[in-house]
Amino acid sequence: MNDITLATCSYNTPDVTLTMLKSFFKFHDQTSVLICDNSTNDDTSKLLQDHRVNFIKNKNGLHAPSVDILINNCKTKYMLLVDTDIIFLKAHEDIFKQFKLMDLTLMGEICGDRGGKRLHNRVHPWHCFIDIEKIKNKNIKFFDIDRHQNNKTDKIYDVGATFFEDIKKNNLKIGNVNLQDVYFKHYEGMSWRVLKYGNKDGNIDLDPSATHNNSELLKYGKFIERVYQDQIEIYKNIKINSI
Repeated sequence: MNDITLATCSYNTPDVTLTMLKSFFKFHDQTSVLICDNSTNDDTSKLLQDHRVNFIKNKNGLHAPSVDILINNCKTKYMLLVDTDIIFLKAHEDIFKQFKLMDLTLMGEICGDRGGKRLHNRVHPWHCFIDIEKIKNKNIKFFDIDRHQNNKTDKIYDVGATFFEDIKKNNLKIGNVNLQDVYFKHYEGMSWRVLKYGNKDGNIDLDPSATHNNSELLKYGKFIERVYQDQIEIYKNIKINSI
């Protein structure tokens, strides 16, 4: 795909990150790729170097602020922002064409309350199209620490919520479409290996059936061994053709 960057934030998941990229290039030709590697070690960075994938090292960085790093360093007009635990199921040229024809600034599935938590609306940040040129022209940031830390409502600002809010405030268009299980599969919770928020709450995005709500999997760090190994095997021989 032309004039678009496939972008993601990676955290200690080298095999998951690589498999996501390979599944993308199963269906697409040369495409720009940019990764913000927040890992605490160099395993992911080494793999990305070996496969000639562009990345920015941001050790111990957090997800939402790291998306702003990706946006600031994006050289194309458009971005496809995904989590590392996405597996692409088909080519995206047709839906990307629709995004452009409709003159949208953000497109993905709009969601609100989730996992028993009251959340401000957002587009699922694990798979969404963004018009980078439009948001830069309006000086819109993905993450607003002020609203996250000083929220005076009974709802929580999760990843992407202030971004969604600011796009709406600037009267830019947002497309609501559910592409999951048609264009991609989301192995929720595979984007990190550790239980960052304690044994009872893997992440605010939890729903009762989510893979990363299984405390035994989290406890032993066996995501890849028990859940994901088949995907790694399926895509292991595909070449990453990033520019």
